[in-house]
Amino acid sequence: MIGIKSYGAYLPKNLLSRNLISKAWDFPAIPGSKAIAGIDEDTITMSVEAGLDCMLGIDPKTVDGLFFATTTQVYTEKDSASLIATVLDLRENIITIDFTDSLKAGTTAMTRAIDTIKANNDVKSILVIAADTRTPEPSTMWEYGFADGAAAILIADDDKLPISIEDYYSISANTTGPWKRTEQDKFIRTFEPKTDAQFYFNSMRNVILELLKRNDLKPYEIGHAALYYDNPRMHARLAKSLKFPQGVAQNGLFFQIGDLGTPMPFMLLISALKRPKPDAKIILAGYGNGADGILMQVKDKNMVKELNKTHVALGYQKNMEALDNYSIYISNKKLLDKDRYTRKSSAVIVWRETDSIYQMYGNKCKECGLIQYPRMFTSCFKCRTTNNFEKVKLQLKGTIFTYTLDHLIGGEYYETPVPRCVIDLDGGGRILLDMTEIKNPENNVKIGMRVELTFRRIHEGAEFINYYWKCRPKRGRS
Repeated sequence: MIGIKSYGAYLPKNLLSRNLISKAWDFPAIPGSKAIAGIDEDTITMSVEAGLDCMLGIDPKTVDGLFFATTTQVYTEKDSASLIATVLDLRENIITIDFTDSLKAGTTAMTRAIDTIKANNDVKSILVIAADTRTPEPSTMWEYGFADGAAAILIADDDKLPISIEDYYSISANTTGPWKRTEQDKFIRTFEPKTDAQFYFNSMRNVILELLKRNDLKPYEIGHAALYYDNPRMHARLAKSLKFPQGVAQNGLFFQIGDLGTPMPFMLLISALKRPKPDAKIILAGYGNGADGILMQVKDKNMVKELNKTHVALGYQKNMEALDNYSIYISNKKLLDKDRYTRKSSAVIVWRETDSIYQMYGNKCKECGLIQYPRMFTSCFKCRTTNNFEKVKLQLKGTIFTYTLDHLIGGEYYETPVPRCVIDLDGGGRILLDMTEIKNPENNVKIGMRVELTFRRIHEGAEFINYYWKCRPKRGRS
């Protein structure tokens, strides 16, 4: 049986109220808020967070592939899937691929994962991760919608799974918009929103009706429907035209966290599964120049409930914080042109020290048992034994041993002071990391404070993007 073995999600700390947008541009107000990535976050860092959540309690070495979906690639000629797989500590002999340039890239990646597992006896599970950080043009209606986040789904072939995948169906449509050219456009373009809405309605309706027909199902037999949308009115119209019972189509996330792009259908699915109905049929649908419809069924309600208990999933939503002003959002999105400080870096060193920098491996002394980090040192800090180590995986949580507050970061005073924390990791090892997602650090950072590690974008040097770990106050995984 092929189905969903696990799922996870990530939402950034920041929420932007749509009232702040309306005040900034004197627009009519729209209710709700949207999730905004921090200045040190992008689709790769958020995907790592969602992947860590999804893989909780699962040996990463058992996963046979990672498919990554986004419309906001960090690189255009370097895949992101291999980097995400490396940080998540998956094996080298796996399948990795990026799916991009369409909002339905997430559901398309999911259907390709199903096909790959069916076609290859050596592939038993594939991790599908979708993430987006789309930048809307300021002073447009897109600014009310575009939001940031990531979601992960582990597709597996197993005898016992919480959710089975029964069928899927896809259609392609060469729509007029939205679009974004590689070189010429910084922001999303469109001809006519009303025409775009009609393409959405027709594609989504046709793919779902065909999926129902192929499986001899009536609309009232569907227990949950996770249908991508960026317009609540069109979503309501679609659900009504399909004759789904009241409450079947999930519709609250747009007002709570915005339009997340490629991970939106996965987020809606996770939201629906917070209250799973026994044996319920589920439709997951993604849209973008056509549509994908995937039919699933709840096989074990108790297993779904257990996933909800042990995984953060949308639990991140509970401790998000509203931004105080619109200018912070503008700065995080780097919408203001300015000279930015750049640091020197070495791609060769990053490659050579990957297991230490990305995967958080340290050394354990075979003589005295001390765990130390980083791995570049040849002698034990404690007993001074030389070259007598074994490699060990470090835990991504710990306690602050000591810290200092730095008031000048990256050549500029920006969101300072920044706490630089010495952390004693659970299970052993000590590490120096900057802290992120902290307000009023002078009052809120304490010795003995519990923190968790989070993979973040550090800086751009040597003309490539440097990633490393930071710490943050305990939020989800600890």
